[in-house]
Amino acid sequence: MTDAGKFNIHIGTVTSSQVSIGDYNTVTQRVGLTEDEVAELRGVFDGLRRDVAAQVPPEQRDEALAQAAEVEAAVVADEPDPGRFKRALAWFRAHAPQVAGTVASVVVSPIVGKVVEAAGDAIAARFKDAIDEK
Repeated sequence: MTDAGKFNIHIGTVTSSQVSIGDYNTVTQRVGLTEDEVAELRGVFDGLRRDVAAQVPPEQRDEALAQAAEVEAAVVADEPDPGRFKRALAWFRAHAPQVAGTVASVVVSPIVGKVVEAAGDAIAARFKDAIDEK
């Protein structure tokens, strides 16, 4: 039998990840939303579509619903896209200001915030900046 030796291991700050040291380790990580959270997220966007359909004049409704779909796609993409959200919000501000606040509030809902923050601080900050711009 051979001596495995001595190891001195130092690990700095670890956030949003895991560390495994040693032989024959298995690491399992579940990333994502629970089933209840997925249902909650769907509810947020169902509510957005309902609000848009109810508050936007019929001649703008189809485009407004398309822009609401862009907001949803920006959030639920594999990597949330603050630029896509910003463009959709800008459309609402220019063409349907009566629901622009509703659209902006979607991103600050707790479940959407969780999705966006999971993408990282920089992405989350860009979503916040998109809301703050006028």
